[in-house]
Amino acid sequence: MITTIDELIPKHDYSQDGSYLIFYHNAKPNLTKEIKADWFDLNYGEKVVWLLIRETKKDENGRTKYRNLKYQNIDLTVKVVKKKLGFRIPIRKDR
Repeated sequence: MITTIDELIPKHDYSQDGSYLIFYHNAKPNLTKEIKADWFDLNYGEKVVWLLIRETKKDENGRTKYRNLKYQNIDLTVKVVKKKLGFRIPIRKDR
């Protein structure tokens, strides 16, 4: 489902809802990067508004990665993606 940042809930953990967010970061004029996150917040600095996100993937040491991005470099459209349920093998009780 595609929505806008204004329609999302800041400081809400979307992983608890079984979903994650995809933000589109305009890194350069001809380069847009997708960033998967499950939490975000807006920080209002003195001159710049920052988007603080918690990424879905961990760093090399297994720690949660946070990232600060300038809000003006973020596309206002955000994709909300439901996580797929993992494959479960049924347990046989007759054994």
